[in-house]
Amino acid sequence: MAKATKRSVKGKEPSKSTAKPPTPFVKAPSILKPFLELLSLNEIYLIHIDRESPDFKKQLFILPVLLNTAIVLFFAYRIYNGFYVYPDIFASALGLSTKSTVDLTSQPMKSAVSTVLRRTLTFSIDYFLVTIFLLWPIRFIQGPIYWRRKVGFRQREVVVRQSRSTWSATLERNRWVYGDEKVVREKVVPAVAPQRIKKSGYLLIDADWDLDYKAMVRAHELIDNINKGSGVQLDEFRTAILVNTDDEGWLIWRVADENNKEREQQRDQLFAFQEKLTSMGKEDLFFRWVELVQYESSQPGGFTPERQRNAMLQAQEMFESEGVDFSQFWREVGGMQGIDLS
Repeated sequence: MAKATKRSVKGKEPSKSTAKPPTPFVKAPSILKPFLELLSLNEIYLIHIDRESPDFKKQLFILPVLLNTAIVLFFAYRIYNGFYVYPDIFASALGLSTKSTVDLTSQPMKSAVSTVLRRTLTFSIDYFLVTIFLLWPIRFIQGPIYWRRKVGFRQREVVVRQSRSTWSATLERNRWVYGDEKVVREKVVPAVAPQRIKKSGYLLIDADWDLDYKAMVRAHELIDNINKGSGVQLDEFRTAILVNTDDEGWLIWRVADENNKEREQQRDQLFAFQEKLTSMGKEDLFFRWVELVQYESSQPGGFTPERQRNAMLQAQEMFESEGVDFSQFWREVGGMQGIDLS
């Protein structure tokens, strides 16, 4: 009987080992289903609301428009020249006599080599231009131009970023959301940090993330349909991370909600600091400390660990010069780590 009991206990162990560890991801709301249908199942998506002014967005869009226009004009120039060069060259290659035909055997070696090198260089440059740069204006028309033509320039725009497969393809599908903290810490979370998403969407394209123009157009179509009773509220696209799994479908991590909670906690902690110092008759010391942290956090590079230590040392000197036991004070109020006063 005792042995049977032991076997039954062992039989329960697999269920414990297969239990999934906690994760900030939860099942995506059904209201986002029309939006999620357009997304790739194999990529990670970041969404947030771009609140930059329409005028700034227009100015930001001018540069890529001018760049791609210049590329198109240059290609038109090369095509125009090609009509007078390549047909004759190809005819010569087929053995026909044209004005481009050159009898290398009757020319000095130096002249023959120069002719071969010049034409080889021309072919190489044109091949490089066609294979590399020709795709730029095509992608620009299919992406940014399509996006702006459909959405325009709005005060509040949904930004959808898609992970680049160069790194996301290496992730272990269905599992990294439950345990690969390195990916979340190094690739995902920094991309949705408050300071990062303050930038306009077009400035967020980098080696890890690209804009999904069709998804952004779809998001605004759903938002515009809200008056018809079949749309989606803009707030549903607040800062979040989206990923698809085989077992649970689309999962979402509402980063914006967590940021709000953190700001509320920081605000409560600041009030506790001020009340504590006021009760000690040292309210002026609180404002001096705030100025110190603001100064350090506003330096290029942000409030780095080194600057946090520097601020802590300066705060210690400041407090002790006012007769306040620094170590005891910070133990009582919970410390200053993680507080953002910028």
